[in-house]
Formats: sequence, structure tokens, C-alpha cells
Amino acid sequence: MMPRMRLIRSSKLFSTLLYLSLAYPLKGADTNGSVCNSDPSSALAFVGTLTELTPSPSWKTATFQVKELLVGQQSSVVSALMLNDLCRNSGPTPTVGGTYLVQTHISPGGSVYQLEQCEQVRPVDQAAAALEYLRSSRKGTTPTEVSGEARVKTGGYPWKKTPLPKTKIHLVGSSKQQLDFLSDEDGQFHGTLSPGQYGITANFPTGFEADDCGPTTITVAEHRCTEVTLCAHPTASITAHIVDADGDPLGPMSNVQLTLETAEDQQFVQSVWPNEKSDLETANLLPGQYILGLNTYLPVDRGSAPYPPIYFPGVSSRSDAQVISVAAGEHKLLSEMRIKKGKQCEIPVLVVDGIGKPSPSTQVELAYSDYPHFYVEPRDQTDENGRGTIYAVFPGPVFLRAEKQQRDGSTAQSENLELSSCPTKPVSLKLSRVVVDQPEPKKK
Repeated sequence: MMPRMRLIRSSKLFSTLLYLSLAYPLKGADTNGSVCNSDPSSALAFVGTLTELTPSPSWKTATFQVKELLVGQQSSVVSALMLNDLCRNSGPTPTVGGTYLVQTHISPGGSVYQLEQCEQVRPVDQAAAALEYLRSSRKGTTPTEVSGEARVKTGGYPWKKTPLPKTKIHLVGSSKQQLDFLSDEDGQFHGTLSPGQYGITANFPTGFEADDCGPTTITVAEHRCTEVTLCAHPTASITAHIVDADGDPLGPMSNVQLTLETAEDQQFVQSVWPNEKSDLETANLLPGQYILGLNTYLPVDRGSAPYPPIYFPGVSSRSDAQVISVAAGEHKLLSEMRIKKGKQCEIPVLVVDGIGKPSPSTQVELAYSDYPHFYVEPRDQTDENGRGTIYAVFPGPVFLRAEKQQRDGSTAQSENLELSSCPTKPVSLKLSRVVVDQPEPKKK
């Protein structure tokens, strides 16, 4: 049975890389409660009572009455923009009347930076260690520290922070003092040092090159913890030559888009297109095992060359695909990949509701047998007579499913229909069951 998950294509180039912020302005560095900051000179931290929340579509204006200043310039009232869903699934939502430890920054122009992470607005009864550290720092009884991490810089897969252990970090101070650190298995490093300005360099493990994600110099303030982030990108790559079995030329204008995905759990990694020599290259890969395919993550659309799903080196089933193992920094050269056009098909569809009446404005979804999801083209909806057409390329099999959102939030859905060839008559899909949307189950 195909999974419940759906994927909606919003444009022809379906992969949209989302940059995710992975750190908040101030953070606890380790178990001793240290609160570290990448720019101590602009930090603002205080205990305050939330007195007002002014709503807007994405942000609220939060106003705090300052009860105790911990870091920064004195002010009796502080206002800042705060995300509406600041603490969704990660902590208690800030409410008017509550007292919080608030941590943020002041811009060069004097305005307060937005509150974007739940950790920036913590109830005081959940921030004892941080409060103790900040109060001790203000009294001048805490050590002068540096705390940092070395991690992979990515704009997409693996969609999470990836540490870089065994990174060698070298700090050189303005008075020529030198310090060396080695990141641990979590990519973390920590130590004490003298106040002043330091230049930072790093030697990353094999297969990674330095990338820009922070300043190359830091100013360490006395009795404060200065945060450092060092980034590198992976250098491994996969190169292959792609050939059309009928001799048709392939290149940048051929509308042939391949995808690289993880072999174990079918996670999308990146898209790749052949160049003018019909060669393709996927770059900046982490060590791992991958599968390369054509139209194997999203189906071909009407404006592209009609190739059915094909996996490297030229097979139709994912189970027969060659698993491509890539080591750190390896430049893997593959053998030739042969692809062959299939038969285009406009599948006529009739969708009826539970009592057999035509169902208008109903989505019809498509998937091939090895897809991790059904695909939804927003334009593929039935007309007022419950009829529509779905584009597919055979040989299949091809799976169809109809869905329609109900007023109560549930979804009326048909059974999956499997087609092995292009039908000559309309196929019927009946909305015979109702499902309630739930979080996507974890893949095993």
C-alpha cells in the first residue's frame, strides 16, 4: 500500500532548499550553566514580566517590564517582535503576567532583535542555572571562556545540524597568545582564556572544506563566555554519463532532471541535470549510500521528456538499483546510465462520492510503485461532473488515488487503483473511506 504522505509540486523545479537557523543568540554552553554569546557587546538579558502582547499575522509585539537587568543597558520597559508560535512543541507559550528570563541582542541602531526561539523567553523557574551564571558574571566572579562548535554547513539535506568531530581549532590573540582545541564527538569545544581579540582558524577532517558561517575574529569579554561557530561543507561528489537508448541528445535544454536520494530511507538529497556533454555531477555530498534516479522522486510533467522512473544504471525497480557508496571526500565516477522514453498517457478519471454521485473539485494523486509519497498536481482536480485527466508515462505500474477535504477537517479518500498500462476508457475512483490527518509516521 502506498503511504499516506503527499507531496505538492509548487513549480517545475520542485526542490526548494530551506535554510534553517540552528542556533539562538545566547545559549547554555554546558552543564555548568554558562550562557555564551557570539557578540557579548550587543547582548541584552533581563528578568521581566510580560505585560502586553499585540498580535499580527506572524509576529506579536511583546512588551516586558524589566525587573532585573543582567546584561546590556538599563531600561525599565523593553518591547520586541516575538514569533506567534514561539514555543510550539518545545516549551510553555509566553503569556501576559508571566515572569521570564529574556535573552536577545541590541542592533547598532538601538532596536531590540526579534525573539525567534523558545529558549530566548524562559520562565524564571526553568532558568535557574542560566540566572545564576548571568548574575555571577555581572558580579565578575565567572571565568573568561570560549565555547564553540564545528559543524557541517548545508542548505538542504540532511535538514539538521551535523557535527564535525576531531576538528582542530586554533586561536591567536592580539598579544600573540595561542590556544588549540579539538572538537569532541558532538563537534563541541570549550576552554578558558584571557580577554582580548583573537583570530580563528580551523583544520577540518578529511572530506570537508572551510565555509563561511561566522567571523574569523572574536572579541572575548572578561567574565563572559564567547560563542564560536565554525562551518565546513562536504567535498565528495558523484559523476555519471547519461545516454538515451534511442540516440536522442541530452543536455541542459533536454528537460531531463535526475534526483539523488539516500539508499536507506529515500530522503531527497539534490537534483541534477546533464550538461552539454550529457554528463551530470552531484557535489558537496556527505559520506553515505545513495541511489540515483530519473523521475524517481516526482513524476514527469507534461512539459518534460516522457521518461518513466529509471534508476541507475538503467533499471525500472528501486530494488534493482545500484547503491552508490561514497566515502568522505571521494569523487565517485560511475559507469554509463541508459534511459529510454516511455509511452505518454492522459488517463481519463471519474471520481464519485460514497453514494455514487460525481465528486467535483476533487484532487487526484499519482505515484509510481517505488515512490515514498503520492504526488499532487494542484491543477489536477475534477470538474463539476467529477471528471478529469491525469498525465502519466508507462510502463508502470501507476497508482491513482482521489482525495477531497471535508468541512470537518477529515479527508474523504478512495482506495488505491493500480494501472499497468494506459487505459482506453475512464477509470473510476470512489471516495469510500474517511481518514483523519495525523503527523507523518517515522520511516522504519
